[in-house]
Amino acid sequence: MRPAKYSDEDLEQHALRRRVSDEGQRSGFEHDVDRILYSTQWRALAGKSQVVASGELGAYHTRLTHSMKVAQLGRRMAERLERRYGGPNPALVEAACMAHDIGHPPFGHAGETALRATMDELREADRALDSFEGNAQTLRVLTFLAAHKYPGHRGLHLTRACLDASTKYPWERAPSAEDPARHAKWGVYAADREAFAWVRAGRTGTEVPVEEQVMDWADDVTYACHDVEDFYRTGLIPLAALFPPDGAAGGDTERETRRFLDYVAAKRAGAGQPFDRAEARQLMADIGKRLQVPAPYSGSHEDAVAVNRRTADLIAYFTRDIHLEVGGAAAIRYGARLVIPQERRAACDLLKELVWCYVIDRPALATQQHGKRRIVSELLRWSHDAPELLPPERAEELRLHGDPLRAAADHVASLTEDQAIALHHRLSGVGLGSMNDNMWL
Repeated sequence: MRPAKYSDEDLEQHALRRRVSDEGQRSGFEHDVDRILYSTQWRALAGKSQVVASGELGAYHTRLTHSMKVAQLGRRMAERLERRYGGPNPALVEAACMAHDIGHPPFGHAGETALRATMDELREADRALDSFEGNAQTLRVLTFLAAHKYPGHRGLHLTRACLDASTKYPWERAPSAEDPARHAKWGVYAADREAFAWVRAGRTGTEVPVEEQVMDWADDVTYACHDVEDFYRTGLIPLAALFPPDGAAGGDTERETRRFLDYVAAKRAGAGQPFDRAEARQLMADIGKRLQVPAPYSGSHEDAVAVNRRTADLIAYFTRDIHLEVGGAAAIRYGARLVIPQERRAACDLLKELVWCYVIDRPALATQQHGKRRIVSELLRWSHDAPELLPPERAEELRLHGDPLRAAADHVASLTEDQAIALHHRLSGVGLGSMNDNMWL
C-alpha cells in the first residue's frame, strides 16, 4: 500500500515553528532520527543503567543498547505495518523509540525513585505537586535542555509528530488522592506546559498516536526479551528450572514456578490489581513452548546460539500477529490503533516480572540500590542548597526559569553513573579530584 502523507502541522519543528525543508536527501522524520543520534543526551545513555549499574562486569544492556534495540524493533514493526496499511512512518517510529528513555537519570529505577522522593520532600514546604519523572524529563530534554545548531532556540527542534509519539503519558502529575495512577506516572512538567500544548496542537484528551503505541510495544518486548536474556546468561534468572524442555520438568520447576507466582501475586495484591494464578500458569506454559531451556548457561558457542534463537523466537511471538484498526483517513497519528493479542501482552508483562523477582528485588542488590539512591538524593540536595555548584549550562537555564530545584534535578538527571559517583566523592570529601577535572565536576 502507498505510504500515507503526514500534514505540514505534523512536520512542523518545535521552537523554529516551520516545516523541515525537504532538500531531497532526508525526510523530516529522518532529520528527527539524526538529531537525536547526534545529541549529547543520546551518547550519555551509554553510561546509564538499564537494570544493573552500567559499569558492572558482563555484557549487560545499558540504556543506550536498550534504546537502540527498541528503535530497531519499532522500525521493523512499522515497516511491516506500512506495507500493509500505508502507515505509520518507520523513521518517525524509530525516532520516538530512540527518544523514549533519553530523560532517564543515572542508576535506573533507583535513581528515578530517589530523585522523585527527594524532590517531593523538598517541595513539601511550598505544597508544589511537580516532581521528577523520567518520561516527563524526556520531553524536557527534547524541547529545552538539549541543543542543536540554531542560536536562540532551545531543544532539538524535532517535529510535532515525533515529540507527540515520544510522550508516553500525555498529562501532568495529579494529586494522589485524586488519581493515584497519574500521581505515579506522568509525562509533562508544569514548567514545560507551553511546549506540551504546542505538541498536542489543541488536543486535550489522553489518547496517544499510533506511532507512540508501536514505540511502547517495542519497549515492552525489548525489556522482556533482552533483559531476561541478560540475567539468564549471568545465572540470576533460573530459566532452566522455570521453562525446561517437554518432559524434563522436575521438583525445581514446581518450586521455582511457585516462588515466582507467589511473588507476582503479592506484588499485584499490593498494587490492588487482580491476579489469576491458573491463567499465569497457562501463560508460562505458552512462553515455555518458545524457550525450552535444558540447562543453566554455560558460555559455550552452542549455548550462545541457543540463547539468540530463543530470543528471536520470543520477539517473533510477541510481534507477529499485531495489526491496526484504522478509523481515520490514513493509518497514521490518531487515525489508527495498534491491536496486540491480549495473551501476548499478558505474557510480556509476566516475563518482565522475572527481572523484578530475580534481579531488581533481589536481597543481594538491596545494599547497592541503597547506595545508588543515597548518591542521587544527596547530589540533588547539595546542588539545590548551593546553586553555585551547578555547571554553566544549568546555571544559565536557572536564570531563564528561576527554579533552583528543577535546575538541580536537571543537573543530576543528566549525569552518567561514573560522573555521579565521581561528583559525589568530590562534594562529600571522599575523593577531592583535581581542579583540572571536567566542568561537570
